Amino acid sequence: MKNALRTLIVGGLVAGSLAGSAGSVIARDYWHWSQRERRWDYRADVRSDRRDLAQARRQLEYDRAHHVSRRTIARDLDRIHAIENELREDRQAFYRR
Repeated sequence: MKNALRTLIVGGLVAGSLAGSAGSVIARDYWHWSQRERRWDYRADVRSDRRDLAQARRQLEYDRAHHVSRRTIARDLDRIHAIENELREDRQAFYRR
């Protein structure tokens, strides 16, 4: 009984410390402190757009390396330009506030 109680307490402490450290990592990824407005901004959408842009560039390079049709390469380029424009608009909207 004594060993079971000790194991339960130690397990709870380990689980609590792991959950606490995971929470701070998640919060750091998506929230950004704005010095100008002195508040926290949720930036997950910008992070997602950057990830999409990187994936679109990888897809373009893959298609070029595998000699895909010009139409597919043009579609890849259009997607990259659309994501870049969206990022630019988000950045301009953020600085206009």
